[in-house]
Amino acid sequence: MHHTFDGQKYTFTPIQIFREHWGLPDSFALDGFEPKDWEVGSMDGAGAGLNRMRQVVVDAVPRTVAWTDLPNLTVRLADLFRQQMEATNATVGLQEVEIDFAVAGFSDVLNAAVYDLLRLRQSHRDNGARVREQFDFAAIYQNWLDDSARISTTAHTYHHNDTIFTVRTVYNAYGRVGLEVQTPTGVAYVADGRLACPAATYMRDLCRDVIAALVQALE
Repeated sequence: MHHTFDGQKYTFTPIQIFREHWGLPDSFALDGFEPKDWEVGSMDGAGAGLNRMRQVVVDAVPRTVAWTDLPNLTVRLADLFRQQMEATNATVGLQEVEIDFAVAGFSDVLNAAVYDLLRLRQSHRDNGARVREQFDFAAIYQNWLDDSARISTTAHTYHHNDTIFTVRTVYNAYGRVGLEVQTPTGVAYVADGRLACPAATYMRDLCRDVIAALVQALE
């Protein structure tokens, strides 16, 4: 995992590796500094339903799509995604606000992709192959994640033996995803996804597959 703050890209170290490096106990974890105050949903047992939902949304992309239809199509796909999320949620257990965030994120990523496709079309008019070649979903998705990322202003002090760590929580669109840790040797960024939305990987893959279908369908 990585995020960009103030124009600087930072790679996050998995929390187990960070703990081993500094000899920290398992209690050094995100939920030790900011305990969860809600019930995180679960993907357990929801795989089949989520896979069906993804296929329904991907299949809703027409075989051919006119460029002028892209804005309205993204709205229809987002509406369909909400319907499917609400129908499937009995096996996932997301709160209503989490569904709202998921739909908003899905819509935002689709819109960012459409914006970039239209930009590329302006640069390579009548050259669909060139547009497809230069379109980069991974970069678009990472930019969206980076735009949502922030570091909490609340600092926690953690003492271990004779060492003091100052810890702040890192958030992105999927909730609490890690820690910024001031160590004796500098600032480290640590990934800890135990309190993040459990559907983060699923959402990334859904966006990727839907957008890939859109790009392929463009006339």
